[in-house]
Amino acid sequence: MNRATLIKLMLIPALSLSFTNSQAATEILWKDGTDYIGISSQPTAANATHPYQLNSQKVARILSHLEIQEKQKTGLTSIISTSSSSKERRVFTDKEIDILAQGISDALQKASKNEAITFSISDLRSIYFGDKRLSISGTAFVQGDALNLLFGEIHVDLHKKYIRSGEGVSNSRFASNVELSHFKLSTGDITEETDHAWKLKTFPGATRVNNRNDWLSVNLDHKYDYLQPQNPTEVIQNKYLSENQKNKQDEKESAIEERLQRLEKATQKASVATTAPSPNANSVEARLKKVKSLYEQGVIPESVYLKKMNAIISEL
Repeated sequence: MNRATLIKLMLIPALSLSFTNSQAATEILWKDGTDYIGISSQPTAANATHPYQLNSQKVARILSHLEIQEKQKTGLTSIISTSSSSKERRVFTDKEIDILAQGISDALQKASKNEAITFSISDLRSIYFGDKRLSISGTAFVQGDALNLLFGEIHVDLHKKYIRSGEGVSNSRFASNVELSHFKLSTGDITEETDHAWKLKTFPGATRVNNRNDWLSVNLDHKYDYLQPQNPTEVIQNKYLSENQKNKQDEKESAIEERLQRLEKATQKASVATTAPSPNANSVEARLKKVKSLYEQGVIPESVYLKKMNAIISEL
């Protein structure tokens, strides 16, 4: 056997292995730096109901309900930990929800029954000792009429995770963008729960899978509102409001408009009434001016102002 033939025979297993790995690799549908949304073959999705049509609005509403709670600490860590560490935290920001909602919706329609959607997403957060970019990674798939959400990491510093993993770095302290781009966070383990400092909170329509803290099954027949954060982003939140929320918003805006119209009419009447001369401080003109002045100075609220003005005007 000549040298060329021997080399070819040695390359065949390597080429076959490379092909097999490429088949099992994640098909990336969206990528931005280290963030991505993709489809991959996983044992998690063995009985997945894919492809599945789930609109992005419903996905967004579900994601907005996801919260984590710090597990109870014991020993020395419980003494030195701050009270803020035990607070419940929203898993995703509005920006992350906006990206994932559309990405997961599209991916579910493309996935087959033995595939699942994997993702890693990050955004700046101010809840952990100042603004810091933190990542979330996980797996999503549909079984029956339930959206399964399994998480590998929530709110982790990707750079620190890379350094601590023992991966090689260009220098002793910092990993390059190229090095980080090849590093993938865990997207969850179906066989056993990884020990985390957090646990997912359940909510109406969502239950734990196998009593695990990192895996929720969310009933898709349930109706969900978009859970708004304390400082909502108007452009994004209005995109995902449910019909119930939109109706309430319309009712609130109508009520405000009605109050403004009443206020304007009362002011116009007061203006007409004050054109006539008044002989004393107890006259209608004087009383109207006094009430109007108190309202403009912020001494009395709008409700009291309207009530007083209407009472005085009714005497005319």
